[in-house]
Amino acid sequence: KMLTLSHVSKSYGKFPAVEDISLEMENGLYGMLAPNGAGKTTLIKMIATLLVPTQGEILWDGIPVAKLGEKYRDLLGDTTIAENRDEGSFIWDNSYDEEEGLNNTPVQYLDYLAALKNMPKQTAKEKIEQLLELVGLSDVADKKMKKFSGGMIQRVGIAQAMLNDPKILILDEP
Repeated sequence: KMLTLSHVSKSYGKFPAVEDISLEMENGLYGMLAPNGAGKTTLIKMIATLLVPTQGEILWDGIPVAKLGEKYRDLLGDTTIAENRDEGSFIWDNSYDEEEGLNNTPVQYLDYLAALKNMPKQTAKEKIEQLLELVGLSDVADKKMKKFSGGMIQRVGIAQAMLNDPKILILDEP
């Protein structure tokens, strides 16, 4: 499977945020390095279907992601999900500022998100254990997140992004 960007551009009025990007990404790890304001987040939002390109197209395995809709979004993993009512899809955000959410333990939080993703309970339990081990939080799995450092919160976010074994994992300034 491959993600292809073909002559992708995004403008806001006369301001070009991203201009004529073409690339192919197969399995692997990719990073974008550029100065602030260069369009990295705009490009990520287009890949995640949060923004529609002004020109060009984004394809998953040769099919435009806009036509794949929910099937494409099911392939994605990202740090946190919040509904974007204006776009009718999702926005991805690195923050966990809701006090209620921080009163949960990582296990409670991940279990809740696994239920939202319709994961079977036993599968979710095993996956959560594996992911907390992977991100180095097994020893605090049952502690309230309100006591966590910012880096620990980010690691919980990475674990939740990986719950559904995404084909595409997008991290914007992790």
